[in-house]
Amino acid sequence: MAEPYKLKRWLIFNEDSVVSTQKWVRERVSALSDRTVILVNTQTAGRGRSGRAWNSPAGGFYASFLLKPAPPIVLAPCVSLLAAVVLVRLLNRHGISARVKWPNDVIVEGKKVAGIIAEAGSFPESWFILGIGINLVDAPLIPERKSLPPGAWAEFGEAPSANVLLEKFLAELDITWPCREGNPISGIIAELNSTLWSKGEEVSLTEGTKTYCGVVVKVESDGSLVLLTDSGERRFVSGELLTVSEGRE
Repeated sequence: MAEPYKLKRWLIFNEDSVVSTQKWVRERVSALSDRTVILVNTQTAGRGRSGRAWNSPAGGFYASFLLKPAPPIVLAPCVSLLAAVVLVRLLNRHGISARVKWPNDVIVEGKKVAGIIAEAGSFPESWFILGIGINLVDAPLIPERKSLPPGAWAEFGEAPSANVLLEKFLAELDITWPCREGNPISGIIAELNSTLWSKGEEVSLTEGTKTYCGVVVKVESDGSLVLLTDSGERRFVSGELLTVSEGRE
């Protein structure tokens, strides 16, 4: 294991390759301190949301962030949205127009550039791990994926190195969410909704075994998504969001 280094309030571990940054942190959660980060060049078995594989070609940004104790459980969905807003800000500053796809992706020109995963537990102590994968140089080849194909930062502008991006991300994160007990998105809800993917458009949302259709209205301050359906407004705390045309593929 490489020697860690400090970046303001964060302790950073750099490794060339691990099975999964989420797994790496979970296996060491008792020994690691609050505000620990693992950043790697590649993962051999990276994971995305709902247990999906996250292909991790060399040259990308693959990191997991440990918070101890975990934020209040009601705020957990908001942490992923906060991270997505921060990434959108950084992309915008590089001249790239990006959008937040609820609940935890970043989209550029119809392509998925970044994905976010959050996990929490209470044993042997309270912990929360935020995982972020960003395609910086190359987009992984996923032949079976028809909707929102993967894209890479470098397709749309010059990509920063993973270490430079980490420093910018952490600085922005600490500025935007200075108080751990506070709601991560309470002060940025207008910004979040202004960059919301498919806002005002008809989408399908799959929650468990049910699929709903409606128009994206907004994200509430608790991180829930509001859809305008035939039966009125409905709020969702989780689900898989697709445009209606994608849902029919």
